[in-house]
Amino acid sequence: MITIGLAVVVFTIIVLALITMLLVARRRLVPQGEVSIIVNGDKDNPLRVQPGNTLLTALSDKSVFLPSACGGGGTCAMCECHITKGGGDVLPTELNHLTRREVAENKRLACQVKVRQDMEIQIPEEIFGIKKWECTVDRNYNVATFIKEFVVRLPEGETLDFESGGYIQVDVPKCEVHFKDFDITPHPVFHKGAPADKFKPDWDKFGMWDFVMKNDEEQFRAYSMANHPAEGDIIMLNIRIAPPPFDRQKNAYMDVNPGVCSSYVFNQKPGDKVTISGPYGEFFIKPTNKEMVYIGGGAGMAPLRSHLFHLFHTMKTDRKVSYWYGGRSKAELFYTEEFRAIEEEFPNFKYHIALSDALPEDNWNGMTGFIHQAVLDNYLKDHPEPEEIEYYLCGPPLMLQAVQNMLDELGVPEENIAFDDFGS
Repeated sequence: MITIGLAVVVFTIIVLALITMLLVARRRLVPQGEVSIIVNGDKDNPLRVQPGNTLLTALSDKSVFLPSACGGGGTCAMCECHITKGGGDVLPTELNHLTRREVAENKRLACQVKVRQDMEIQIPEEIFGIKKWECTVDRNYNVATFIKEFVVRLPEGETLDFESGGYIQVDVPKCEVHFKDFDITPHPVFHKGAPADKFKPDWDKFGMWDFVMKNDEEQFRAYSMANHPAEGDIIMLNIRIAPPPFDRQKNAYMDVNPGVCSSYVFNQKPGDKVTISGPYGEFFIKPTNKEMVYIGGGAGMAPLRSHLFHLFHTMKTDRKVSYWYGGRSKAELFYTEEFRAIEEEFPNFKYHIALSDALPEDNWNGMTGFIHQAVLDNYLKDHPEPEEIEYYLCGPPLMLQAVQNMLDELGVPEENIAFDDFGS
């Protein structure tokens, strides 16, 4: 008994010693109380924050909103900033996105850097123009089988000062979303006269109704705006639902969470409140006189619509412009009437559609196949100077890659190609 008792005492002493060592180490490694972040050399107005969070989160808590299309996951590299003091060593997760020169220039990813001590950072001045609002859902119709036109209104008296092609970030709270609760009513304008269950057969076919999205921590995601600056106090997004990946070998969906933000947005109803920050972006119209070719597909419609509406409804441009859009079938087309109206008013604009999987009931006699091949066969292969055109691209990753490969083969320089590769 004495031996057992002695062993218990020794074990307890060891555990207490380890706890004491951990507490001492924690005090040394993580400062107690607030630390200072000096931004752009403004030593008179440092940001006072609690240590332990990422720099991205710490800045957001002080209403300094760095862009982050991946929601802080370290994959988009859009939250870059320069840390001149207190950043610690560069992490392996950062080295995937930073060149040696950028590391030498103190460039870091704010989502990967932990705030542990006083810091000094440099960020672009335009970041201070980014705001966050609680917006009200105005409407949320399906414009295609799996794509929503999600429209929210800013608070009364507020405006979003942005350039066409910009994007915003949608905050996603902790929540649980059941796909069976989604309203997939077709848009009353772009699917005029269609029954309310127009898209239901495909949702049934692909077994979409049983999914449940569980979000255990606050997140955010980036989406390009489909509206243009002159459309007032609204924010319009085109968002495609993201179910779990499909395992073709098992002929079943993988047991992973559906897209967090797309599920959250699909579940919103008019009158609901959604928190949005912005504007962000760099996918803007270049101020030249070159011919412009837009190529898009899926929810990649959003920033291209924003560009084109601004070009023709606001700028009244006389530049030669064409838009080439690819869809599976006629049910996946939207905003067609709007682009045909621009086409009628402006002889310098042409709108082209190609369907990759037209249905018999579509009675389609237009272009077929993938959109990159359609634009090559029907326009670029006979163009005298395809390398002198400005190209604006947005769509699914495979489409983007196919278009970029095609343009590379045509000798188009990189500076003539702009693309937006998220929200597709």
